Amino acid sequence: MPKKKTFGLRLRTRGGMSVRKQWTRITFGMRGSHRCPRCSSRSVKRDSVGVWDCAKCGYRFAGGAYQPSTKTGQASMRIR
Repeated sequence: MPKKKTFGLRLRTRGGMSVRKQWTRITFGMRGSHRCPRCSSRSVKRDSVGVWDCAKCGYRFAGGAYQPSTKTGQASMRIR
């Protein structure tokens, strides 16, 4: 059986290929494993929009909507 394409399975024909590729990149990046800022383990999952939770140490923190850290957040940490 051939492998299904992963480009925006939920979107079907809406938006065209560029929108489906962008949606796929964001979704797989969001669902991937991320590093915890407190214990440095790869067990951070998204709890809700902008709220991230570490399954190992229980640390809960605010981040970006699709990634735990954003470029703007990193720049603000450098300024401090």
